[in-house]
Amino acid sequence: MVQRDKRSVQLSIPAHSRMLRFARVTAATLAVDLGFTLEEVEDLRVAVDELAAAAIEGLDDSAVLELCFAIDGSDLVVDGEVPDVGPAPDLHPVAQELINMLADRYEFTEQDGNRVFRLVKRRRLDL
Repeated sequence: MVQRDKRSVQLSIPAHSRMLRFARVTAATLAVDLGFTLEEVEDLRVAVDELAAAAIEGLDDSAVLELCFAIDGSDLVVDGEVPDVGPAPDLHPVAQELINMLADRYEFTEQDGNRVFRLVKRRRLDL
């Protein structure tokens, strides 16, 4: 999980698709605070939703998705982890393509029995 400092927000939610709205709203709120455009905010919301949904795929409500949203300059970094649930499923090719278009960088993998992801979305600076 990402470093926890005064510029980060932690969120733990049950691994259920209806709970992913909290992840989307948190990401959008921080993105607005950073001055992201409306398009960038929507891109971030979709990318967070896709990765979080993949991380909880096939799990029951007893699993917990732990999220950390951190501000790093003009980047918003979202780290997600579902502890002790085994291998991460393969991302659907459509989800992969979508995230590639919407995020500046991302990873989705399994580490020591945990499903983990990292998403980086950069605010475009005015030229």
